[in-house]
Amino acid sequence: MPTMTDRPNDLQAQRDTFHDELDKMSIIPLWLNLGAAAQTEPNVAAVPHIWRWNEIKPMILRGGDLITPQEAERRVLMLINPSYDKKSARTVGMIFGGIQFLMPGEIADSHQHSPNAHRFIIEGEGAYTAVDGERTIMKKGDFVTTPAWKWHDHGNESDRAMAWLDGLDLPFVNLLDANFFEDYEDGNKQTQPIFRNTEDSLHRWGRGMKPAWEQPKEPRQSPILNYRWTDSRANLHALREDEGSPYDGIIMQYVNPHNGGPTLPTISAYLQLLRNGEHTKSHRHTASTIYHVAEGGGGSLIGDREILWQEGDTFVIPSWMEHEHWSIDGEAVLFSYSDRPILQAFGFYREAVGERRG
Repeated sequence: MPTMTDRPNDLQAQRDTFHDELDKMSIIPLWLNLGAAAQTEPNVAAVPHIWRWNEIKPMILRGGDLITPQEAERRVLMLINPSYDKKSARTVGMIFGGIQFLMPGEIADSHQHSPNAHRFIIEGEGAYTAVDGERTIMKKGDFVTTPAWKWHDHGNESDRAMAWLDGLDLPFVNLLDANFFEDYEDGNKQTQPIFRNTEDSLHRWGRGMKPAWEQPKEPRQSPILNYRWTDSRANLHALREDEGSPYDGIIMQYVNPHNGGPTLPTISAYLQLLRNGEHTKSHRHTASTIYHVAEGGGGSLIGDREILWQEGDTFVIPSWMEHEHWSIDGEAVLFSYSDRPILQAFGFYREAVGERRG
């Protein structure tokens, strides 16, 4: 007959046997994995990281000599967070970033896919993007939207390489097992037919007016194809004397004119001005963010890591990581996008003030 001192060991043996039997059934008891379900704050895998333009640009030129857009489908250098699997197609949180480029005379064939996408032009002028029958000619700093499941192709009719930052909700769509892709096939044509005037969407929806006889096809997606850099930058500077945000300086959101919300239902995009000598207060939020330096230089303190950046660089701030920004030697303009609309849709967005540490 077992004694009292024997019973704890006997109980542990029974527990071990019980857990082993559950494991064979592909079942894990909650009490052995409580950390995955009950967290005092998010357990974020991503880390702050920066990709420097002066290192990426030479790789673009090399890639242009080694592989064609047709061989690659899209010639994109994927920016993968060092903490993620390199095949994850994930930059931070539920969003992806990659540098796409076209050499002079090249065409990226038309296709469509489930993920929403947008582009921020890093360098060059004169290439076009065509989306759903409309073309726009792109310049540095332009912000171009490509909603889900719309035919789109690109062509570079200029005499220099063209590069832009692609942003997609690809990790989110993959998480939902909802990713579909289709190539455009119409004989030997690489591009879709163009049946709208150039900049048609800007004239219809982007100047504070709309056609009274026409309703949007999908109100959750902005109908504007290209948010011009000249207009967006001018808006920032027109408000430069405003107090702005203590955490982001003069920051403005690209909006869908139908509802005042984000340009895409899963990604919100912003442009912000850090004035000369400005150093923002620290805060954190559950949205993961990708930043691209459109103009100037400065720095960010992200968690315990200080990152200094200059024009053309791209860096990330993971969810719930305290951060602050400052400009160096003049003003700086940052483009950014985040998965905030996803979190807000489910009631998961949260923000908190930090303590200024810079």
